[in-house]
Amino acid sequence: MKQVNVGLIGFGTVGSGTVEILLQNRDIIRDRVGGEIVVKKIADLDIHSDRGIAIGPGILTTEAMEVIDDPKIDIVVEAMGGIKKAKGYIL
Repeated sequence: MKQVNVGLIGFGTVGSGTVEILLQNRDIIRDRVGGEIVVKKIADLDIHSDRGIAIGPGILTTEAMEVIDDPKIDIVVEAMGGIKKAKGYIL
């Protein structure tokens, strides 16, 4: 079974909601896509606030480029909001 590694930039309301949905629906997603979805890395300016989601050690970082440049990450989700910085990361 294939593993799809996901990285997020932004772990506020939208980012944490995305992670929550991926975790709560991992069995459904696995059955539909034929692969395991794994959240590998999450970048946010504030990595200390409790988002109410259990995140394993080493997943949170304050450096967005750690997510973008990680060759093991297949999909990067931009959930940081705003325009200027977000656009720069996307480009």
